Amino acid sequence: MSSSLFFIPDDLISEVLSLLNVKSILRFRCVSKFWDTLITDPIFVNLHLKKSEKLNPHVILTSWHTKTITPYGSDHDGEYTGESPYGSDDDGEYTGESPYGSDNDVHGVIPHSISSILENPWFTLYVDSDYLVEDKGCSSMVGSCNGLICLDGLTGTREYYEYWFRLWNPATRTTSPKFGFLRLFHNRPHYTSSYSDDGFYKFTFGCDDSTGTYKLVASRHNYSELRSNVRILSLGDNVWREIQSFPVDPLCLRLRGETGVSFKSTINWLAVHNTVWYIGDDYKDITIDQFLIVSLDLSTETYNQYLLPPDFDQVPPQPPIIGVLGDRLFFSSRYNETDFIIWQMEKFGVEDSWTQFLKISCHSLQIDYDYSEHMKHFFELIPLFLSKDGDTLILKCTQEDQEILYNWRNNTVVRTNITATTTTTDDETSNSASYSANGYFESLVSVFGVIKRTANN
Repeated sequence: MSSSLFFIPDDLISEVLSLLNVKSILRFRCVSKFWDTLITDPIFVNLHLKKSEKLNPHVILTSWHTKTITPYGSDHDGEYTGESPYGSDDDGEYTGESPYGSDNDVHGVIPHSISSILENPWFTLYVDSDYLVEDKGCSSMVGSCNGLICLDGLTGTREYYEYWFRLWNPATRTTSPKFGFLRLFHNRPHYTSSYSDDGFYKFTFGCDDSTGTYKLVASRHNYSELRSNVRILSLGDNVWREIQSFPVDPLCLRLRGETGVSFKSTINWLAVHNTVWYIGDDYKDITIDQFLIVSLDLSTETYNQYLLPPDFDQVPPQPPIIGVLGDRLFFSSRYNETDFIIWQMEKFGVEDSWTQFLKISCHSLQIDYDYSEHMKHFFELIPLFLSKDGDTLILKCTQEDQEILYNWRNNTVVRTNITATTTTTDDETSNSASYSANGYFESLVSVFGVIKRTANN
């Protein structure tokens, strides 16, 4: 009886493997030397990258875990015991350090499949130590790009603040050494660990797709010189370069927590001509023609400016929002207080391609909106993600703890409910979770291939 070998073309092997998730692919590295070489080859990594983005988009969930601290040196009756709840140092004296940091907080960054959220919007999020930002020596997330999440850390002295960064690939469970150290010197006579965002750097993470170069953009409003400072770090060079200031300062330089939007080799910001603040009744002095989008091309490191949709004709009490839904840049704004409109730029960079995607009423979203003069400055709807079929929109409402799943075709609404817990959670730890505005998808991109090891690692 004759036997024959079944031959599978290399191209077919690559095609089949590229459809799998990262965990499954990595298991196949041990099949043979050929498969190991194939899976780590940059051509295959890029093939998988393109398919992963479309096949299984994720949302990044953030969790917060706050340790409730009993006042040091007191028992349950409020009497002094002479002991710290966290023990003592080698000399028997309390060191003054909490295992949860100075604020007793730790938080997690957890990618979660959008399709699974749509199927089951009520679930418990179990956060192990690999997803805790503080366990990586960092303090917050900058953003994500091509399956890589950029984290940052910050320390300070009386003379300066120092930032640093790490790349993390959750799918491969690899983290880069620290890189991109950046010092911001200040003239404050009394340093304190609590601070506002005034003059501090905001960071955005993106990629120049023409060269495959990942870049960090740092921007701040320089109050002493009354202008913006913009710096760029090309990962691999590990050198911060100052570039031209913004042609119009983005609003986010003065808004807590807001950063630029990474999209197709650009970073984009909403800006308003000749306006310093967008707080309270300031919006009443702003006109429609003052709004624009400032876009930084990561390839040329030059700026473009884009007008907003022509039918955007009301200045809302809260700043409008730009972001990414699917594969398009969007712009959203309140309208007539009771409605909410989302426009999409069908062809990026072409101002005439703005089209209205959705007009949603608060009634349709089952929002009991407070129409008072005071509360209108705090009510905000933020589009986060769009399902693969484009029918369901995930929204965050600033007046609710739960996110909203809105199927605009069926006009149905579901609230999400996420509870979070860590493997070290106890009765004295309060846990919470929410959606971030950062999209994510699994990839095989190597954190070590993106940056170079330096003396700072």
